[in-house]
Amino acid sequence: MKEITKNLYITKVFVQDAEKIIPLIGDDFQIVRGECWEEVAFAALLAVRSFERGTNHARTLGGELLLRLAGTLQIRDAIAKYGVKNGENYLVVFGPRDRAEETLKELKLKELPVSDCDSEKSKEFFEKAALVEVL
Repeated sequence: MKEITKNLYITKVFVQDAEKIIPLIGDDFQIVRGECWEEVAFAALLAVRSFERGTNHARTLGGELLLRLAGTLQIRDAIAKYGVKNGENYLVVFGPRDRAEETLKELKLKELPVSDCDSEKSKEFFEKAALVEVL
């Protein structure tokens, strides 16, 4: 599990049955697909900052995270592209480390090794996530 900030944690997880997990997703966490943790972390940081500044487009941090990942203001498109699916995903917890560990246990998710992006891929992700600021 990676600590991005004091109250933002990300880990790669294996989701067995996404349909059962979707209704459990709460205000303090989101599960998304992504190519690497840096992509998800940057979008999560932008989501948190948008709420701090009052520039958010979604009602929840998880929704804002999806918008940032997709680089769009259309939540339906963001969910279709980056929403939780069976297989490898990233669990993002907006809260303290103990809440992140508790969420892993509650959802019975298997933690996987976290992989890095290459620098060129990271740059593309950062530009896309930041695009929501200007839309």
